[in-house]
Amino acid sequence: MGDIGCLLCGHDRTEGIAKNALGQLSISINNFSARAIKFLAEDASEDMLSFGPFCARVLLENASAALVGRLDTFRILYLSEFQAQPEYEYGKRAKSAFSWAGDVIPDEKNSQNLWHVDHDIPKISRALFSRHVDHIYWKPAVDKMLDFIAPYSGNPSVADLLQLDSEDYINSVKGKSSQLYSTLSKGVHWEFFSSALIFDEETIKTAIRDTCLLVGHLGLVSHFIPTAYASLSPEEAVNAYLSFRKDVP
Repeated sequence: MGDIGCLLCGHDRTEGIAKNALGQLSISINNFSARAIKFLAEDASEDMLSFGPFCARVLLENASAALVGRLDTFRILYLSEFQAQPEYEYGKRAKSAFSWAGDVIPDEKNSQNLWHVDHDIPKISRALFSRHVDHIYWKPAVDKMLDFIAPYSGNPSVADLLQLDSEDYINSVKGKSSQLYSTLSKGVHWEFFSSALIFDEETIKTAIRDTCLLVGHLGLVSHFIPTAYASLSPEEAVNAYLSFRKDVP
């Protein structure tokens, strides 16, 4: 089984709170991705139909949290310290808690000029897929990744990577991740009240595979962001990705 946790969370040759937080996320990512990938290779079962969407959504959320933590280390340090406080309550929702809407999917208006002089710093989104994060981090990283993997063009596992376009990458990822989050949530929260709408084997396996490929791409590209925390070398990142793709053809 390829170490997708390393691809998303980076190496463990660091010290301190961030290392501990990312290490915990890496364990969760590896555990739930292994279960999800196992469902891909098996025939339909009650476990797959019931548990498959949950495994894939945990993978999607934890992968996103790991990437947020590596690009914006203060965020993961704050959350780690906050949860370590004696007054922290498990049953009470904290306003500063990690959130899919806000930390991953930005609340921003596309019509606004990216570099308008009147932008207030607190209102500039640092969400994983925000326009500013895309411009500063993701676009240059996709271009660097594409240049680096050009010699691997004969490997079928990189064929889909070579089709990526830095200008449209995060817009595409944002739409795909939102769609997967919604689909998988319906399997987790059991929103279906008609037997005709219950997920079938093909729907669940497609969602699992799409989730694996999405987080795999993001993990690989993240190591071409110079300021990302605990990044692998380009060679290590590509090898980790290719190892992962052996499990998810």
